[in-house]
Amino acid sequence: MKTGTYLAMPLVRQGDAVRFEEERRTLTPPADGEVTVHVKNVGVCGSDVGRWQGGAYHYPIVIGHEFSGEVAFDPAGSWTGRRVVVFPILPCRACEACRQELYAMCAHYDYYGSRRDGAFQEYLNVRRENLIQIPDGVSFEAAALCEPAAVALNGLKKAGDLTGKSVGVYGAGTIGILAVKIAQILGASAVFCSEPDAAKLAFAVSCGARPLTDGDSPDVYIDCCGAAAALNALLLRARARAKIVLLGNAARDVVIGQKAYSQILRRELTLTGTWNSRVGKNDDWREVLSYLADGRLDLSAVITHRFSLRDAEKALETLASHKEFCEKVMLSTEVD
Repeated sequence: MKTGTYLAMPLVRQGDAVRFEEERRTLTPPADGEVTVHVKNVGVCGSDVGRWQGGAYHYPIVIGHEFSGEVAFDPAGSWTGRRVVVFPILPCRACEACRQELYAMCAHYDYYGSRRDGAFQEYLNVRRENLIQIPDGVSFEAAALCEPAAVALNGLKKAGDLTGKSVGVYGAGTIGILAVKIAQILGASAVFCSEPDAAKLAFAVSCGARPLTDGDSPDVYIDCCGAAAALNALLLRARARAKIVLLGNAARDVVIGQKAYSQILRRELTLTGTWNSRVGKNDDWREVLSYLADGRLDLSAVITHRFSLRDAEKALETLASHKEFCEKVMLSTEVD
């Protein structure tokens, strides 16, 4: 296997402050059942901002769970040289959820970039069973968006068959934009978007959405906000027996007003939660990769900012500051 050192950018805590620290680490052989991946691209997630702002499980920690790369070394030989994405959940594979291949529901899971070191580094040893091969013709950069796209796809599937249905997406962050794009692939007759930021709404429109107006009443809603104002507005708008998928993580308490709550009852609305994505049965990851491979899903415009791995601090500042239009921020280990 390759020997030597590599660049890692762990988050470290010093008093009340958390910052990235540049480190040179020594390559270590993969453990039994693991391979060594040379990380190529890493997407910056909103959850990474929370860890950068002090909300990680522990420090030091190397964050990054949306990534692509090339297998530099597989002791068994079969994966060496292959281009891959990595499913970030490490399930116990013993609990009831795991027996049903509902790995995101695992009672005892681990997670790359959250509970253990992730991909803000040039090399990472990962479980072989978490590898998914990138199809020919799909770039490392596009493949690094497979994780959030799979999350969006999983949420859309919770609404059932979208063929001929109108879909309303609340929020035009990365997940919302991916939901807009994938809903069209899944056969939605129209996709609407509600987003208070004019630049983000304009971007959603450029991706095929229509601005959600007072006269629109979609069949299905995808809430990518996780915010009280958006959810209450959505509930008050929803037509009878509409399906509502709650996808956005809540940063604070989400309180439903009395009138909005009454609408759930009177209009017999269906609210469904969704969490993460699926591999194995109803595999979201391989479905997304097939969309990328055949050209149905073009994500090139979704990446609005690119940084080198060494500029991780600037990348997080760009995403968190909201000073400029920003969708997906991407890190690369190939540029300096």
